[in-house]
Amino acid sequence: MAFKKNNKMSDFNKLLGTILDPQDLEVFVTRGKNCEILFANQKARFRLESEPQADPDAKIKEGCRAFTKNLPDLCLNCPYGGRKVEIDYKPFDTKDAEGRTYNVKCHAVNWSDGKPAAVFFLRDITNEIKARKRLYSLAYIDQLTKVPNRQRLKEDFQALEDKILAGQAIGVVAIFDMDNFKNVNDRYGHNTGDLMLRRLAEHIQDDKEFEGHLYRLGGDEFVLLFAEQAGKFESEDMMKKHFQELLKKALRAYTLPNIAVSCTLSIGAAMFPRHGNDMSDILRKADIALYQAKAGGRNQVSFFEDQYEVAQKFKDLFINIQPLLLGTGKTFGYELIDRGNTGEVDEQSVSLNGFNRTVDALGLKDIENDQYYFISYSAQLLNPAIAKILPKEKFIIQVTPSPEMNQNDIKICMELRKRGYKLLISGLKNTEVTPDLLKIADYFKFCPADTDYAAQKRLILSNARVRFIAVSVNSLNDFKRAKENGFKLYQGYYFNEPIETTKTKEIAPIKVNYIQLLRLSSTDGPMDFQEISDIISHDVALTYKLLKILNSAAVGLRNVSSIAMAVAYMGEENLKKWISVLALRGIAEDQPMEIFRMSLIRARFGELLAPHFRIKYDSKKIFMVGMLSLLHIALEMSKEQLIQEMPVAEDIQESLLTKSGVYAGLLRFYENYEYANWDEVSEFTDENRLDSQLVNDTYIEAVKWYNDLIKND
Repeated sequence: MAFKKNNKMSDFNKLLGTILDPQDLEVFVTRGKNCEILFANQKARFRLESEPQADPDAKIKEGCRAFTKNLPDLCLNCPYGGRKVEIDYKPFDTKDAEGRTYNVKCHAVNWSDGKPAAVFFLRDITNEIKARKRLYSLAYIDQLTKVPNRQRLKEDFQALEDKILAGQAIGVVAIFDMDNFKNVNDRYGHNTGDLMLRRLAEHIQDDKEFEGHLYRLGGDEFVLLFAEQAGKFESEDMMKKHFQELLKKALRAYTLPNIAVSCTLSIGAAMFPRHGNDMSDILRKADIALYQAKAGGRNQVSFFEDQYEVAQKFKDLFINIQPLLLGTGKTFGYELIDRGNTGEVDEQSVSLNGFNRTVDALGLKDIENDQYYFISYSAQLLNPAIAKILPKEKFIIQVTPSPEMNQNDIKICMELRKRGYKLLISGLKNTEVTPDLLKIADYFKFCPADTDYAAQKRLILSNARVRFIAVSVNSLNDFKRAKENGFKLYQGYYFNEPIETTKTKEIAPIKVNYIQLLRLSSTDGPMDFQEISDIISHDVALTYKLLKILNSAAVGLRNVSSIAMAVAYMGEENLKKWISVLALRGIAEDQPMEIFRMSLIRARFGELLAPHFRIKYDSKKIFMVGMLSLLHIALEMSKEQLIQEMPVAEDIQESLLTKSGVYAGLLRFYENYEYANWDEVSEFTDENRLDSQLVNDTYIEAVKWYNDLIKND
């Protein structure tokens, strides 16, 4: 079959057919008001040939009209018919006579003869649409009742949040469940219970006022969400009365044929923004109101009132890892600091949160270093299965006994020793340390300022076998005092003490290249890759270190052997970040490793959180802020002197130097997180509408990212 005069196909058309025939597309090229077809690939020709017409050549002469019998939308979107042909048209979806859906793209082109033409690309997306609908259903639709699920409720409410905060939207969230529903399951089985839930959802949805407002949380618990434009009601009382009357329409006794049990509904409601503008808080208050409805006799609607607020807020779950340093500044180990972990010795109490969070936070599968890890005692540690997971040569168990050290405390400590663990005793003053404890424990924790210096010093010097850890060492004075008392290990951030200097410290020659790299990579504009290449290429060690970073698990590249290759793989902006990481490592090389570690964890922590803030920040700038936040300490400069050295953006400068900069609050958040000031951390997450579990998981991910980066360093 031919598409050109004299039934001859040009070499160009043959080449085009060779390229396009294997594609899962129908492609044809047309021109002029007579819809002459200049080219059609194999799939497009098949559509023509399958039409019920005797003469195939007649179909060709008929041109595009042969297509538009099945796909009439093609004509409507064709650039011919008096319209300009040089513009491209937006893709659109259309259906053929058989009901299959096609995505169509139309572009104006100059054909091989130099004259304008229009090319159509038709892709059958029928199966894709079915798959998308299936995935949507699995993600957002409750599979039993076929109403939207909890995730859809969350996203629908998030879509309202900006309007609520702007005072443009008001509404109600109502939770309800079925009274007496357990009796249905117990007497007639869960299949009958499931049927009742399906029928209930159908009945509620049959009412036009409830249609599209119903969600299933789980079990027999459902939610109704109503939103209205602010100002619709004259007062909150009028709004409450309106929704109370509406919700009462759902109060019925629900049953099924041939069962002797009926179920009523209890409904608890909370209004927004009256009772909050956060989904979790409003749901919690609606749930409290639901409890009040049940306590009041069931089969009724109860709205949240302030006097109902008796439930305590579940404490946010946070975790961080604090370093323990030797006197030389080298890292000896890390302690897991977990909010809510009291360290109490209670063999009957097993935390459902503790041990797994420890494993997650420390990344046990990735630990390949010389450091020790201190974790708080949990009854789970006595489980033989757990004993096989934790390498005893690396893990030290922290026990906080009662001041009188009862027999149960001794028993647990002896059992841990028997299992091969080393022990750290904390929470006691040195005057409370007994000979029995000195025989059992390998480490003790004290605060140097807690007691008489002379007594503390005598205890430490007379027990050389035991290692004593000074805690709350957050200044150089604290460090000096602890060292004088004989402590060998130090926990705190004394190495992070702000530098007060009036003169610029001369930069060591060995650091000059690193400083120059950081200057070039911290600029807000494009980098001078030629200058960067010159610096790196003239230093074999720099080249090796950069390639090692780029080929690490943290970056995810493999077999990158040059900067040019790295640029091709990841682009200049991403490479800029890794060059700045290399530079920071070199600058901090003669400082405690923790300065480098904290800087990078801050950078990655913030970068991962950036998309989740209510106010969207530039993740690249957030990364740079974290990296630079401790650099002045590594260089033994003031922050002002550092800023003079680095050509960073003004908003980064302001954030590093003042408390009012765009990212200044984030820097305070990092510090509070590192010091385990959990109340301040919770305040920050609440203000920025961050979920505590997200923050916790993001911190753990940042720690693992750092571990991947420095593995085998």
